[in-house]
Amino acid sequence: MDYKLIALDMDDTLLTSEKSISKKNKEVIKKALEQGIKIVLCSGRTHNAVVKYTKSLGISGKDQYIITNGGAIIENLAGEIIAQKTMTNKFYREFVKFIKDNDLQYNVVDNQGNTYTSQRNWIDKYTIMQAYENDNGLYFKEPDQLPNDFEIVKAIINGDEAQLDQISEMVHKRFDQDYFVVRTGVGFLEIFPKDVNKGEAIKVLAKKLNLDLSSVIAMGDRDNDIPMIKLVGKGIAMGNALPDVKAASDYVTEDNNHDGVGLAIEKFALK
Repeated sequence: MDYKLIALDMDDTLLTSEKSISKKNKEVIKKALEQGIKIVLCSGRTHNAVVKYTKSLGISGKDQYIITNGGAIIENLAGEIIAQKTMTNKFYREFVKFIKDNDLQYNVVDNQGNTYTSQRNWIDKYTIMQAYENDNGLYFKEPDQLPNDFEIVKAIINGDEAQLDQISEMVHKRFDQDYFVVRTGVGFLEIFPKDVNKGEAIKVLAKKLNLDLSSVIAMGDRDNDIPMIKLVGKGIAMGNALPDVKAASDYVTEDNNHDGVGLAIEKFALK
């Protein structure tokens, strides 16, 4: 198969546990780009937390793309937004009430990558990590302090794995009907607009580029990667992926600390 586009999850897929890109992965991605294959970083991260990696890979310009915020925003690397889906301030208020009623920790992110929370007494480490990655500051605001037309791209409930395991069923029961709820990484249970996920975003981008989905490869490791892994021509799970991700994939490569991405691109895409 002649693959034209490779969609890569970042954390625990392209990136090692130290949040770096291995030499092998960089070399193989460079070869793929030279062959005219589009490499699309497809992440739950926001713009700032993705573009620093595209720069290190030499991916730039109007004809290269990133998918951020779990599929809520598709943009080119000239900074133009191709598509975006957001949630209203009405939802934001309902979400914060749910958080306070259940004594949970949270943050939300707007389409500029700004991080907001209303909790001041104690801020959990995952909210601080989110703000640090977003590189846009952390704002302490109640929903009522923000404009009525204020919108967000995702809402995040934070906690360690045991805490999130304990509340997952309750959160799904409350929000599944109207939104997409998914664990995106250790410490992050995220809520997106109903039809937002990495698979839907790839579908939109492939249509824009006039590419058949059979000519797309997608790689990932967690539940939020399953929609794209099941959708494309070749869905690849990392060696460190969750069992459900491996079950949904066509192939399991090495783990993120042993060049899994580079080895899979070599095997399936390079000529």
